[in-house]
Amino acid sequence: MFAKIHGARIAAIRAAVPTQKICIEDELEYYGGSLKKAQRAKAMIGIDRRRPAWPGQTASDLCYAAASSLLADHPDVKENIDALIFVSQSPDYHLPATACILQERLGLPQTCAAFDVNQGCAGFVYGLWLASSLASSGCKNVLILAGDAPIWPRDASNRIIAPIFGDGGGVALVSASDSGPEITFSIGVDGSGHDVLIMPAGCTRLPFSWENNDDNLALIEKFTDASGASWRLYDIYMNGKKVFEFTMRVVPDHIKEFLQQTSTSVDNIDYFMLHQANRQIVGEIAKKAGLPPEKTPSESFSKFGNLSSASIPAAICDLFGEKGSTRNATMLLCGYGVGLSWASCLWHSENCDVKPVIDVPKPENAPAWKEKIKYWRDKISGEAE
Repeated sequence: MFAKIHGARIAAIRAAVPTQKICIEDELEYYGGSLKKAQRAKAMIGIDRRRPAWPGQTASDLCYAAASSLLADHPDVKENIDALIFVSQSPDYHLPATACILQERLGLPQTCAAFDVNQGCAGFVYGLWLASSLASSGCKNVLILAGDAPIWPRDASNRIIAPIFGDGGGVALVSASDSGPEITFSIGVDGSGHDVLIMPAGCTRLPFSWENNDDNLALIEKFTDASGASWRLYDIYMNGKKVFEFTMRVVPDHIKEFLQQTSTSVDNIDYFMLHQANRQIVGEIAKKAGLPPEKTPSESFSKFGNLSSASIPAAICDLFGEKGSTRNATMLLCGYGVGLSWASCLWHSENCDVKPVIDVPKPENAPAWKEKIKYWRDKISGEAE
């Protein structure tokens, strides 16, 4: 899909991460207890530290923090938000849409449309496409919130996922504009690879059983693959080798084709803001696509880890936050991952308002697991107000 959208402007971007910091030297168990192996991984993929969510802290909490900051700096916009889009693979509930909950938390008008989009690492660009389309067709202001945090604490015995992922939330304000330059998008998907990055259990294809708890145990018990990594069916599974092969096969050519479609040369782009999967992957994409390393930042991965759908807004805030705006930079944003999907956006940024990445503290008095169960049982049975 290739689309040129007129009449929309990305006016502001924020990103938020938990205050919890874990350095690679604190997780030597992933590297056989060897500091030398950890340092080798640090040099190769660029991981230094990551920002995992605190217990009780969700993707919507991180997005809420980012959106609250943005709305505080743009108070006149709050009563004129026509749509809120929440992009995530970790919603608060199966239903209702987390966007509905965020509408109330943020104090947005009840005339605001609110819906969720289930997308991962390409999700922020998908969201920008949707928001820009809405802004160009009658909506005055659209908020796109994109973030992820694990449903379960990440398994410390999984060496493929646990050591590289952080958690975060990002937000962009997209406003209708008669004078702004067009925003161009290119989006694609190859669903034949859906099973290489997936949560197999918990929905209608492999649901929990109401009749046999032994069947349910099979969904949450750990098992190992040939490499010794531990997995659960009710958790994210990633075939790292096949995801890497997909990325190298598809993304560089996609970027080159997108530049051709828009008649844009690499010299005309100030920054290529790629999904921060890790420094090695960003570097390999840049090399294969012929992108200058100095225009393809990957530092935010070293600071925060792989933030999934929040990685691009976090990278933008990390790069431009201290300056207060994007200073008219021309950027190509590109996300890629689960689906398998990919999405790019060519954006002439026109002094988009940006602030440094926000630190979100540990939640105070977060209810424990059993307290949550009691709350819902009491509420449904009529024993709670």
